[in-house]
Amino acid sequence: MLPALAEIEAAVASNPVQREAFAPLKPQVNEKLDELRETIRRYDTGDTAGAIAIFKTGAGRQYMENIRGIVERMQEEVERQLARDSAQFQQTTRIVLAAELSGMALIVAVALMSFLLSRRSIRDMETAQQELRDNNAALESRVAERTQHLLDANNEIQSFASIVSHDLRSPLVNIMGFTSELETFRKDMFERLAALRAQAPGPHADNDDAALGGEFDEAVDFIKGSIAKMDRLINAILVISREGSRNLRAEPVDMTALVRAVANGHMHRALEIGAEIIVEPLPFVATDRLAVEQIFSNLLDNAVKFMRTDVPGRIHVKGREMPSSVGYEVMDNGRGIDPKDAERVFELFRRSGMRDRQGEGIGLAHVRALVRRLGGSIRLASELGQGCTFTVILPKGWIDLSTNQKQQ
Repeated sequence: MLPALAEIEAAVASNPVQREAFAPLKPQVNEKLDELRETIRRYDTGDTAGAIAIFKTGAGRQYMENIRGIVERMQEEVERQLARDSAQFQQTTRIVLAAELSGMALIVAVALMSFLLSRRSIRDMETAQQELRDNNAALESRVAERTQHLLDANNEIQSFASIVSHDLRSPLVNIMGFTSELETFRKDMFERLAALRAQAPGPHADNDDAALGGEFDEAVDFIKGSIAKMDRLINAILVISREGSRNLRAEPVDMTALVRAVANGHMHRALEIGAEIIVEPLPFVATDRLAVEQIFSNLLDNAVKFMRTDVPGRIHVKGREMPSSVGYEVMDNGRGIDPKDAERVFELFRRSGMRDRQGEGIGLAHVRALVRRLGGSIRLASELGQGCTFTVILPKGWIDLSTNQKQQ
C-alpha cells in the first residue's frame, strides 16, 4: 500500500490541485492501516471481544469512506483535467487543421500564381523570341537587299567605267592621230615657208620662223603630254574596274615570302637612291594572293618613290597576329604626308605634297579598295618630314560579298 501511495504522490507532484487533494489521503490511509493492525493484533492474541469492539466503533468504516471520498474527488479532478486536456487538444487540433488548410490553400494559391506567372512569362518569352526571329529575318533580308543593291551599284559602276574608258579612248586615239598629222603638216609647212623665204628673204625671217616653230612644237608636245596622261588615267580606270570584278579566292599565303618577293622587285630602284628594305617574318593569312601582292606592291612603290634625299632611306615591314585578324605595317622615313591629308590620299586621283614624282593619285585608292574587298582596313599615320606608317588589318577569315561566303 505504502509504495502505491508513493507512486501516486509522485504522479500528482506537478499538479497543484491533485497535490492538495492528495494531502489528506495519506493520513487517512495510515489511520485505517493502524486500525486494521490493532484489530488483527487483538484477534491474534485471543482478544476477540476487543477486536469486535474496535470493529463496532465504525472508525474503520469512516476511514474508508474518507479515503473513498478523497479518491473520488481526485478521480473527478482527473476526469475534469482529461476533459480540459481533451478540449484543449481538440481546439489545438482544430487550430492545426485550420493552419494546415490555410497553408495548403496558400500553397495552392502560390502554385497557381506561379503557374500563371510562368505561363505568362513563357508566353512573353515566346512572343519576344518570335519578335526577335522576325526582326533578325527582317534585318537579314534588309542586309541582303542592301548588299545586293551595293553589288548591283558596283557592277554598274564597273560597267560604266569600262564604257566610259572605251568612249574616252576613241576620241583620244583620234586626237593622237591628228597630232601626228599636225607634226607631218608642220614639216611640210615649214619646208614650204623656208622655200618662200629663200625667194624673198627678209631681215628677221629666220628668227621669226624659228620662234614660230618653237611655239608649234611646244603646243604639240603639250598635246602629246596631255594625251599620255589621259591614256594613263584611262588605263588606271580599266585596271580598277577589272580588279573590282575579279572573283577573289582565299588560300593560305606565306606573307613573309610574298612581301620579300615584292620588295626584291623594288630593290633596284631602292639601291639607286641609297635606301634599304627590311621585311621581318610576317604572320600567315588566308586571303587572295594577287590582291595582297598588289596592296604591298603599291605601298612599297610609294615608299621608294617618295624617299628623302638628305638621309639614308629605310623601309621596314613588320606584322603581328591578333585573335581574329593579322596586322601589317609598312614604315618609311621618307617625305611624309601632312596629317590633314591622311584620308584625302586614299581618294581617287588625289595626291598630297609636291607633284615632282610621276603618278596619277590612283595607287592608294586602289589599295584601300582591295583591302576593303578582303574585309580589312587600312590607316595612315604620318608627319611631314618624318615618314609614313601604313597599317593594314586583314581578317583571318574574310567574306566575299559577291558570293556571301566566308573563306577560311
